[in-house]
Amino acid sequence: MNELLPSAALAHFVMKVNDVDASYAFYQGLGLRALDKFPGMAIIELRGGTQLLLTEKDVPETQSLHISRVGQRPDFAAEKIDLMIAGHSRSELETYRTGLIAKGYSAQEIAQETLFGHHYFSLQDPDGNGISFYTSHCSQQPV
Repeated sequence: MNELLPSAALAHFVMKVNDVDASYAFYQGLGLRALDKFPGMAIIELRGGTQLLLTEKDVPETQSLHISRVGQRPDFAAEKIDLMIAGHSRSELETYRTGLIAKGYSAQEIAQETLFGHHYFSLQDPDGNGISFYTSHCSQQPV
């Protein structure tokens, strides 16, 4: 198979948080890989290699990461990320969701409708940022 790779990939997503340690533990609990911690910042790796940079909102060392607002709505009160599990079916998403609930996460119910063929549910991180979990891309079969 000779597929061309995209010329660019998402390297980092910066998320401003109040407590890096709490957010670091929270995202590890979701099954994401913990990479490293620094004063005012921690790095979590998503499947595929993209890194989530958790930065404290008021730490001077991370202010340079927060300066640019290009591409951001100026009135954003909270941030939101979408994560995709490896599974393709509603039942695989329910298994993932049930595992999070067993760990103490407050996950919403899986939506009755699909979004462009994806089953999904949402929850909030310790700062109130939204996280939606979707089934993976594939030809969806009703489950």
